[in-house]
Amino acid sequence: MKLYYSPGACSLASHIALIESGLDHETVRVDLSKHQTENGEDFYQISPRGYVPAIETDEFGLVTENAAVLPFLAQKMGALPDGEAHWRLHEWIGFIGTEIHKAYGPLFGGAEGDAKEKAKNTVAKKYQLAETLMDGREWLVGDAPSVADNYLFVTLLWADKFGVDLPQSLVSYRERHLQREAVKKAMADEGLG
Repeated sequence: MKLYYSPGACSLASHIALIESGLDHETVRVDLSKHQTENGEDFYQISPRGYVPAIETDEFGLVTENAAVLPFLAQKMGALPDGEAHWRLHEWIGFIGTEIHKAYGPLFGGAEGDAKEKAKNTVAKKYQLAETLMDGREWLVGDAPSVADNYLFVTLLWADKFGVDLPQSLVSYRERHLQREAVKKAMADEGLG
């Protein structure tokens, strides 16, 4: 398996899952500003979407989009839950991608002044809703971190980068993740301090 990633991007969630899985894999760094791999390949030739995560699989060829990549990895790890938890996992991945991740768009796009403050407030409200939806639970689905937790964690790193106000429970949640060995290794591998 081969993971195409960009340091600190949402692909970090997949990187964490791959390390946790113990599955044989390699990683290829992508410069998203140039759409070029660390080997000088045109990333658009690999993935026409041009963004990460993208994972080359033996079964299906290239799989992209967190909504597909994260459950695929969970299944490969034997960590894709059954029953209600299965659907809750998908629900969280969808919420994180379409509400939280998407709300960062203006900030990643270089918003300044009032537009930046408005975007930060929008993201902060999404995190307040996430806290409400978590209803005091330590993890999103079940009693251990899941691939959905990996994704939410990555967005919480962005909150720190952009100065987004977080509920204290999500600050603590981020700190729990930073203690996980797979998180430490993936962040070190990506050169993140």
